[in-house]
Amino acid sequence: MAQTLSREELASELDSAYSKLDVLLDGVVDADLFDAIAVDGWTVHDVLAVRVWWAEAVAEWIGAGLRDETPQTPAAGYKWTQTPALNQSVVDASTDIPAQELRDRLEAAVALLRSYVETLDDDQLLSVGVFSWTRTWPVSRWIAVNTITQYGSLSKMIRRLLKSANQL
Repeated sequence: MAQTLSREELASELDSAYSKLDVLLDGVVDADLFDAIAVDGWTVHDVLAVRVWWAEAVAEWIGAGLRDETPQTPAAGYKWTQTPALNQSVVDASTDIPAQELRDRLEAAVALLRSYVETLDDDQLLSVGVFSWTRTWPVSRWIAVNTITQYGSLSKMIRRLLKSANQL
């Protein structure tokens, strides 16, 4: 996702990507595939946990920016060059979290991000540098990359699994 989306495009694409993913996750439940390998040794559960973490993180960063705080990104103890290790730490920490809890957290994070899309003023949502943590991207792009793009990739993984399990 190279370009920055308008408020309306972001809202529409976020709603669509999340809705499609949610339906596919219902299929994962029905086919009992949360423990199936989705990519690079990670299960659907693992990938979902990472997707949840990033959505929650971006929502937290936006909240911090609104409070005139500078969050540590991507996370305490990690540099941007260490995101694979960060993602693995998320997977490791999520092994005992039920899939439904991850789905509930994802729904809540998406709802919060969606509310930010609706309530941030145009400058806060669409301009670069309004919040220190955004660096060279506007908030809208941070939201898109950490939701729409990630939900699309997870949806693709799930469709492949469901097809191989003859569930699609």
